[in-house]
Amino acid sequence: MTARKINFYLTTLGAASDQQGLFAQANQLTLMQRAFVEIAPPQLAGCCTVGWFSEGSLTLYATSGAIAAKLKQISPSLLLKFNKKGYEVTAIRVAVQAHNHIMKADNKVDKNLNIGPVGMENLSQLAAGLPASPLKSAVESLLKRQAKQMVPQR
Repeated sequence: MTARKINFYLTTLGAASDQQGLFAQANQLTLMQRAFVEIAPPQLAGCCTVGWFSEGSLTLYATSGAIAAKLKQISPSLLLKFNKKGYEVTAIRVAVQAHNHIMKADNKVDKNLNIGPVGMENLSQLAAGLPASPLKSAVESLLKRQAKQMVPQR
């Protein structure tokens, strides 16, 4: 079987009559996100995403309160720029949607997180109750790795 591009599947799903409204909205938001990246200051564009758009009101999600405050300050010029691009945006609402990932300073997920004693016990019980399978192997491997990390290094 050959791999197909995701657009093929999305186009096929979007052709279904009961899904057309949803896919039309998704396409509009995708286009608006691209327009936002073009018109917003580069420092802000990477920290914000376009949310819901309905009846002229556009919601922008910021990753922090400081970014949200700056977006609110420049929202009048964003309105004008969206209108110049052909979008009938009459209001911009800004909301904060912080990411809950545990990040290091270089924005990579910390892979050295430790599982607590209760979690280790629950995972051990899970592994003991599983039949031989890839899941059981994966859980046992995780337990072994965590056990090595918990041993104090000298």
